[in-house]
Amino acid sequence: MENRLFELATARRSVRRYTGEAIHPDVLGEIMKVALTAPCSFGHRPVEFVVVQDAERIRALAACKSLGGTQIIGAGAVIVVMVKLDRGEFWIEDGAIASAYLLLAAEQYGLGACWVHIRNRTGQRKTSDEEVRGLLGVPDGYAVLNLIALGGKAERKQGYTESDYDKGKIHCEQY
Repeated sequence: MENRLFELATARRSVRRYTGEAIHPDVLGEIMKVALTAPCSFGHRPVEFVVVQDAERIRALAACKSLGGTQIIGAGAVIVVMVKLDRGEFWIEDGAIASAYLLLAAEQYGLGACWVHIRNRTGQRKTSDEEVRGLLGVPDGYAVLNLIALGGKAERKQGYTESDYDKGKIHCEQY
């Protein structure tokens, strides 16, 4: 039986080096459409995105994280995933689901992608969240969960195979 989603999931690996080439606007638009379809708590749709393509702004975003931010440098785009906080307690889950959709959509178009944590991380002078929001003019009432770097793959990683999965982690009816 064909399982296109499984094929995407097994091929998708975190890419931390990019070719630097621009992402076609139509491809970026399609990826963002997928992100907007992600399910969310109570149907409130609290997740929003800032798409950053300017290389200098991407460098500035990288500096908002004291450790582990440089892997976005060279990406064709960085998607800032943020969630409006006035719609309930599930903001982390809502942002995480949208981010997972972004990662799979990028793979569908042959792009590399990597999740970069921002929540509870340290920036240069403040928290990473505060520094990212300040850099991008994000209003109060939002939290930045993570960044998703997207770009042409400058590194190739072998995908997972069926034998990489421990089916013993699947329990039926009870543990």
